[in-house]
Amino acid sequence: MAFAQIKDILKRAIEFHQMLIGFYSKIENISKKESVKLLVDYMARHEKVLKDHLGQITEEQEKQLLETRVKYEPDFATCRCFEGLKINKNSSVDDVIDAGLKLNQCLIDLYHHMSEIAPAQNTKILFSNQKWQ
Repeated sequence: MAFAQIKDILKRAIEFHQMLIGFYSKIENISKKESVKLLVDYMARHEKVLKDHLGQITEEQEKQLLETRVKYEPDFATCRCFEGLKINKNSSVDDVIDAGLKLNQCLIDLYHHMSEIAPAQNTKILFSNQKWQ
């Protein structure tokens, strides 16, 4: 198990949200179904809000948290979360929702793992903040 700084883990989460935005935008561009286009547009905008929220950590939080090192398993919120997703131009709303649930679970798993291994209460609070999920 490697060590990582909290700021690097947050950066990974922000990058994952950006990958989700790209994923949903790609579906919107290829889909033939208006209902799917509306759904993925909403989902992409939602991911942007979450990504932006992660990027707005206060200076005080930065000083207290971001340099903290934790033992970290880099298996969470990676490109592997996208493996096995079968989304194409004929995918339905249900297909997109199922994919979205799987991808969001990757982030939830990351946050849950970080709140479990966090060395201090303020770090636990940061990763258990429900606004991110």
